[in-house]
Amino acid sequence: MGPSLMITKVPMTPLRVMGMVACVAALCLIFSALSAPERQTKLGASLEQPVQQFKRDTSGKTMAAPSFWRTFDFLSDKIPKEVESLASSVIVNKSTINIMGANTFYREAGPPEGVSWSGEAVVLLHGAAFQSKNWLELNTINTLAAMGHRVIAIDLPGYGLSGSAQAGDPADYLNAVMTSFKVTKPILVSPSMSGSFSIPYIIKYPQSLGGYVPVAPVSSQLILATASSVTVPTLIIYGEKDVGLGHKSRDDLSKIPTSQVVELPNAKHPAYLDQPVMFHTLLYNFIKQVHAYRAVA
Repeated sequence: MGPSLMITKVPMTPLRVMGMVACVAALCLIFSALSAPERQTKLGASLEQPVQQFKRDTSGKTMAAPSFWRTFDFLSDKIPKEVESLASSVIVNKSTINIMGANTFYREAGPPEGVSWSGEAVVLLHGAAFQSKNWLELNTINTLAAMGHRVIAIDLPGYGLSGSAQAGDPADYLNAVMTSFKVTKPILVSPSMSGSFSIPYIIKYPQSLGGYVPVAPVSSQLILATASSVTVPTLIIYGEKDVGLGHKSRDDLSKIPTSQVVELPNAKHPAYLDQPVMFHTLLYNFIKQVHAYRAVA
């Protein structure tokens, strides 16, 4: 008789069973990781967290209350690191468009490749000594676009590279800007001189903005008669050292129920120049909350 094949059976102890299960699980995880499709960066998704949190907790009631906008901490979240790294890859286009007879120069940017659009548009105005170029130099256009937003910075009539032709009523001009660029309920950033456009615009077209960020604007006294009826979320910014127009606009605009005042420390009249990181952080958090508010409104 030939030699028999002897198979030694290994006893299946509980420890060995657990080891086999762990090995199978590890192999499944490796296979899943190798077969998963590559996903795009979606910085716009950072806006969805407050939307989901808000829907779950308050069902749209708290944000509609003035107390929310007066008390929310708009410095609560830091700008994600990937925004800083992607800002340099943002493409900023520039061109000219005729708006109400005014040859208007503008710069425009959208999210860079791999970043989804948030659905929000930000329109940047400027002060008398400035122009859209300053938002480029401050990296504001690139930073906002890297967050996933569409950004439009214009040179107001008679300033920067825009023509000197008068555009008629300033409120109608801004309304024509929004129509020309096909933006609905944008966030409007309005420093200093540009208040002569943005304040009349809010008075005449009170439902047209998603959010308003005045930075020590002129003409703030014009809103006093109607301030109590304004419902647009408003983030009032001014510099600590701007004791003139900064304080005046702060006192006037704070009459808006859905507003909050933020003072930038050690900053002068163009406060964003002295505190650009803080300024951009405020915009980041403010736009996130405006986005969440619009999603549940």
